[in-house]
Amino acid sequence: MDKTVKIRAYTDPASGQQASKQKEQDIELAAREAQLEDERKKSLEQLKTIVQLRESLKQEQARTAEASKRVNELESGLKQVTASSASELARKDAQLEAEMKRAVDAENKCKELQAQLKQEQDKLSNMPDHSRLLEAKDKELADLKARLQDMGGVLSKIISIAEAAKLVGKP
Repeated sequence: MDKTVKIRAYTDPASGQQASKQKEQDIELAAREAQLEDERKKSLEQLKTIVQLRESLKQEQARTAEASKRVNELESGLKQVTASSASELARKDAQLEAEMKRAVDAENKCKELQAQLKQEQDKLSNMPDHSRLLEAKDKELADLKARLQDMGGVLSKIISIAEAAKLVGKP
């Protein structure tokens, strides 16, 4: 915006110095008014910038609030997942512990069975000696049975002779 500077059309020579002073003052006043106008324009631009920055700040605050809300939701979900994962992990740990105990028990039982098997194998390895002894005892028993039958037959004959002698001796 251009400013119009008002100066007097006619000045009297006696007042030449005053007119010169007045001219300088008018020029200085015009310069100050121009400077003031520039400052007003700058202030207006800065005010517009401030308004825009306020709007941007409000938008950023809204975005930040939304992001904060989302972060809180995600943290809540993460806590839930972590809690469920922790409980699931604890359950699986308990199952694993139980399985490990069963495995240890099975291993101990397996060792016991191996020891028993070894004992049985030792017994079986000694069995041929026992079976030989049993066979010898079976033969001895068979011989004794045969002798007993022979003696039973002899005893029967002796009894029959004794009965005959009783009969003959009874008159």
